[in-house]
This record gives sequence, structure tokens and C-alpha cells, in this order.
Amino acid sequence: MSKPALVVDGGIAKAGLLEQWLPEETANITPRIVCPVNPTLEQVQQGVDQAKEHGCDGVVIIGGGSAICMGKAIAICLVNPGPILDYEGNEKLHKTPVPTICVPTTAGSGSEVSRVLVLHEHGRRQEIIVRAMGSEPRVALLDGQLLVSSPRQPMLDAGLDAVTHACEALWARNRCLITDALAEKALETFLDRFPTAINDRDPDALQDIIEASSAANLACGNTGLALCHAMNTAPDVPLAHGYVNGCILQAVATFNRPRMDERHQKLIDRLPKMYEEIRCSGKFKDGECGEKNVELFVNASRDHPFRKNNVRESSDADCYDLLRQSGATVAAAA
Repeated sequence: MSKPALVVDGGIAKAGLLEQWLPEETANITPRIVCPVNPTLEQVQQGVDQAKEHGCDGVVIIGGGSAICMGKAIAICLVNPGPILDYEGNEKLHKTPVPTICVPTTAGSGSEVSRVLVLHEHGRRQEIIVRAMGSEPRVALLDGQLLVSSPRQPMLDAGLDAVTHACEALWARNRCLITDALAEKALETFLDRFPTAINDRDPDALQDIIEASSAANLACGNTGLALCHAMNTAPDVPLAHGYVNGCILQAVATFNRPRMDERHQKLIDRLPKMYEEIRCSGKFKDGECGEKNVELFVNASRDHPFRKNNVRESSDADCYDLLRQSGATVAAAA
């Protein structure tokens, strides 16, 4: 690329961190497209228009999952006609996207090594998912030092999202020897290193978890996701994606445990201790997830391929019960 667009997380831009991180010769890259949390289709299109106006032939992305997905969408639409919604589903691109370079600033989504992008659009039953070969960044730069100043709650949410990716790869029907190797190491690393990373901001531990989050995505990107993510695909639930996964993970782990390999059972049996060490209840707060959100979760999971990919079959009643165990308010009739 000779004229990249820079897509940057809004919080990072606002905090002035770019000026610290970017080499002097790249500090004036234009356009600088600021990404909000969970960008809408309209905001993504505005970013596409900016990049086209400047004749961009590549995208540099600095941020977490939202920024990475927005950057991938822009890379697609720079060379493919129409809006990103036209490419919802699997392998619908006309041309390979322009190249992207990704610098993740969270140890969470792992989207920097994925061909998938996810967008949230209110009013839909499920998220918008685009899967396309060539959408994965050409280069992903994993630097744990970028996590040192991350606020605790976003870092906690992101980390629990990565832990969920590793767990889901271990209880997905499509798992195999190779994905097991990635998921086992990723989960083991988070179990061992996440408390030190988030509580002490130890540089070595931060590097370990940012690498583990990429490994977890490489695992679940090949197995497909499962029951946690099937429920957590409702765009109108006003809670952070990683936070929701962290709240329902332990209940789903207990549900799936009887169908898992013994060595994987031993790994998920360590989850409660990790939650204790990172000072996280692992459940929704009182009144935080009411009956409306519960219905959105269950409706989103119904007929979802992630739910079908779960090692243990589940009914709607099972989903209601799992959400109840996770601290959600479930209607008496459910």
C-alpha cells in the first residue's frame, strides 16, 4: 500500500495515544477515520467514503474488535461495489480486499487474525457477519505494551471474550487436533497469566495474553463458535459483547462439561479460580439483564449455526435456564 487510510479506535484517538505510538513519519496519515464502539452501517459507509475520497489503497487499523471490523469492511468496499451489507454471509466478494495492517489494542476479539467481520445494526435479530477469504489482515502486530494503560473494565471484558473463544473451540462439534492445540494453549495461558496481566500489568503477562487471544481466534475461527456466542448475537442488547460472554461462560461450561474430553474438563474446571483472581463475579449484576434482554438472547440463538455447532444439543428451555444461572431475570413461564 502507498496511501493507506488509518482506522483508529475512538477512545485511543481521544486519549492522544496515537501521537505516542506512531512513528513520526506516519503520524500524518490521512484520512484518519475514528471508529465508535459497535459502528453502524451508516458509520461504516462514511468511513468507506472518506477512504475513497483520498484514493486509499490499503488500511492501517489501530484498536479493538470494533475498529478492526470497521477497517476490514472499508478494505472490502474500496474494491467491491455497493455497501458492506451486500456481502453478508459467506464468500460473496467480487475482488480481494485491499491489504490491511492491524495493531490490536485489546487482548480479546482476535479479529486481527480472522477473515470474519461482525457489525451490529439495531433492529435486527442477529449481528451482521461477513466471512471472506482475503479479509484477514496481511500483518498483525501484537504488542502487549499497548495494554499497559487500558482501563480495567474494557480489558476485563476483552479478556473474557478471548477465554470464551478458546472454550467454545474446545466444545464445538467441528474441533480437531489442530484447533485443540491452539485452544488448549490459549485457555491455559489465560488461566495462568490473566490475573497477573490485569491486576499488575506485568509486561510479560500482557504479551502472553495478547498472543493467546490471537491463538484463541485461530482456533474458534476454524471450529466455528458455539452456544455462548449463539445467544450473544442480539444487536439490541445494550451490554458489551465480551462482558456478556464473561457472564454466561461458566454456566455454559458446566452445561457442556459432560460431553467434553477429560483433559478439557480439567481446564474449564479452573475457570472459577481465575474469575476469583481477576475479581469478577462472572454473573450479571442485579437487574442488569431483564426479561427483554433474555428474550433477545434466546431469539437470536434460535436456529443459529453456532448453537447447532455446540457439542451438546440445547433447547430454548436450556438457554433460559443458563441465563437464569448467570444472574439474568427470566420470566416465570420461560
